[in-house]
Amino acid sequence: MKAKEKNLEDINVGDSASFERTITDNDLTSFADISGDYNPLHIEDKVIYGMFLGALVSRLIGMELPGKKAMLIKECMEFKMPARVGDTLMVKGSVIFKSQSSRLIELLIEIRKDKKLLASGSAHVRVLK
Repeated sequence: MKAKEKNLEDINVGDSASFERTITDNDLTSFADISGDYNPLHIEDKVIYGMFLGALVSRLIGMELPGKKAMLIKECMEFKMPARVGDTLMVKGSVIFKSQSSRLIELLIEIRKDKKLLASGSAHVRVLK
Protein backbone atom coordinates (compact mmCIF):
# COMPACT_ATOMS: atom_id res chain seq x y z
CA MET A 1 0.00 0.00 0.00
CA LYS A 2 1.41 3.37 -1.02
CA ALA A 3 0.67 6.59 0.88
CA LYS A 4 -1.15 9.31 -1.02
CA GLU A 5 0.66 12.63 -1.23
CA LYS A 6 -1.69 15.61 -0.93
CA ASN A 7 -0.22 19.08 -0.70
CA LEU A 8 -1.87 21.63 1.56
CA GLU A 9 -3.00 23.56 -1.51
CA ASP A 10 -4.90 20.46 -2.72
CA ILE A 11 -6.85 20.07 0.54
CA ASN A 12 -10.11 21.94 1.17
CA VAL A 13 -12.68 22.09 3.93
CA GLY A 14 -15.22 19.38 3.12
CA ASP A 15 -12.71 16.92 1.65
CA SER A 16 -12.88 13.45 3.14
CA ALA A 17 -11.25 10.04 2.98
CA SER A 18 -12.22 6.67 4.38
CA PHE A 19 -11.37 2.98 4.42
CA GLU A 20 -12.83 -0.23 5.80
CA ARG A 21 -11.07 -2.73 8.03
CA THR A 22 -12.32 -6.05 9.39
CA ILE A 23 -10.83 -6.68 12.83
CA THR A 24 -9.27 -10.12 13.34
CA ASP A 25 -8.15 -12.20 16.32
CA ASN A 26 -4.58 -11.61 15.12
CA ASP A 27 -5.12 -7.82 15.31
CA LEU A 28 -6.25 -8.19 18.92
CA THR A 29 -3.39 -10.44 20.03
CA SER A 30 -0.77 -8.42 18.14
CA PHE A 31 -1.96 -5.21 19.81
CA ALA A 32 -1.94 -6.95 23.21
CA ASP A 33 1.65 -8.04 22.60
CA ILE A 34 2.73 -4.55 21.48
CA SER A 35 0.98 -2.71 24.33
CA GLY A 36 1.48 -5.29 27.06
CA ASP A 37 -2.21 -4.89 28.00
CA TYR A 38 -3.73 -8.34 28.47
CA ASN A 39 -6.87 -7.19 30.28
CA PRO A 40 -9.50 -9.96 30.07
CA LEU A 41 -12.02 -7.43 28.72
CA HIS A 42 -9.99 -7.44 25.51
CA ILE A 43 -8.52 -10.94 25.45
CA GLU A 44 -11.51 -12.99 26.66
CA ASP A 45 -14.44 -10.76 25.68
CA LYS A 46 -12.88 -9.74 22.33
CA VAL A 47 -13.46 -6.00 22.86
CA ILE A 48 -11.09 -4.04 20.64
CA TYR A 49 -8.67 -1.64 22.34
CA GLY A 50 -9.58 2.04 22.01
CA MET A 51 -6.00 2.83 21.09
CA PHE A 52 -6.20 0.26 18.28
CA LEU A 53 -9.01 2.40 16.88
CA GLY A 54 -6.76 5.42 17.39
CA ALA A 55 -4.08 3.64 15.36
CA LEU A 56 -6.60 3.23 12.54
CA VAL A 57 -7.00 7.02 12.60
CA SER A 58 -3.22 7.26 12.24
CA ARG A 59 -3.48 5.03 9.16
CA LEU A 60 -6.20 7.28 7.70
CA ILE A 61 -4.04 10.37 8.16
CA GLY A 62 -0.70 8.85 7.20
CA MET A 63 -1.92 6.94 4.16
CA GLU A 64 -5.00 8.79 2.88
CA LEU A 65 -5.56 12.37 4.04
CA PRO A 66 -3.16 14.04 3.66
CA GLY A 67 -0.97 10.95 3.36
CA LYS A 68 2.78 11.06 2.94
CA LYS A 69 3.15 14.69 4.12
CA ALA A 70 1.16 14.23 7.35
CA MET A 71 2.41 14.93 10.84
CA LEU A 72 -0.22 14.07 13.44
CA ILE A 73 -0.20 16.76 16.13
CA LYS A 74 -3.22 15.89 18.26
CA GLU A 75 -5.92 13.22 18.32
CA CYS A 76 -8.97 13.26 20.60
CA MET A 77 -11.42 10.36 20.54
CA GLU A 78 -14.59 9.47 22.40
CA PHE A 79 -15.55 5.80 22.42
CA LYS A 80 -19.32 5.40 22.37
CA MET A 81 -19.79 1.68 21.69
CA PRO A 82 -17.34 -1.24 21.69
CA ALA A 83 -15.87 -2.76 18.55
CA ARG A 84 -15.29 -6.50 18.59
CA VAL A 85 -13.28 -9.10 16.71
CA GLY A 86 -15.04 -9.79 13.40
CA ASP A 87 -16.48 -6.29 13.04
CA THR A 88 -15.94 -4.47 9.77
CA LEU A 89 -15.28 -0.83 10.59
CA MET A 90 -15.49 2.25 8.39
CA VAL A 91 -12.91 4.87 9.41
CA LYS A 92 -13.63 8.32 7.95
CA GLY A 93 -12.00 11.71 8.26
CA SER A 94 -13.49 14.97 6.96
CA VAL A 95 -11.61 18.26 6.79
CA ILE A 96 -13.42 20.85 8.96
CA PHE A 97 -10.66 23.47 9.25
CA LYS A 98 -7.61 24.54 7.26
CA SER A 99 -4.97 27.15 8.09
CA GLN A 100 -2.63 28.10 5.29
CA SER A 101 -0.34 30.10 7.62
CA SER A 102 0.22 27.30 10.17
CA ARG A 103 -0.13 24.49 7.58
CA LEU A 104 -2.67 22.78 9.87
CA ILE A 105 -5.85 20.95 9.04
CA GLU A 106 -8.43 19.59 11.45
CA LEU A 107 -10.32 16.42 10.66
CA LEU A 108 -13.62 15.26 12.09
CA ILE A 109 -13.15 11.54 12.73
CA GLU A 110 -15.89 8.91 12.72
CA ILE A 111 -15.54 5.16 13.17
CA ARG A 112 -18.68 3.19 12.35
CA LYS A 113 -19.86 -0.38 12.22
CA ASP A 114 -22.66 -0.51 9.70
CA LYS A 115 -24.33 2.85 10.43
CA LYS A 116 -23.68 2.76 14.18
CA LEU A 117 -21.19 5.33 15.46
CA LEU A 118 -18.62 3.54 17.64
CA ALA A 119 -16.13 6.38 18.08
CA SER A 120 -15.77 10.01 17.05
CA GLY A 121 -13.38 12.84 17.59
CA SER A 122 -10.92 15.11 15.89
CA ALA A 123 -7.35 15.13 14.67
CA HIS A 124 -5.03 18.08 14.08
CA VAL A 125 -2.52 17.47 11.32
CA ARG A 126 0.39 19.54 10.04
CA VAL A 127 0.84 19.15 6.29
CA LEU A 128 4.57 19.20 5.61
CA LYS A 129 6.11 20.76 2.52
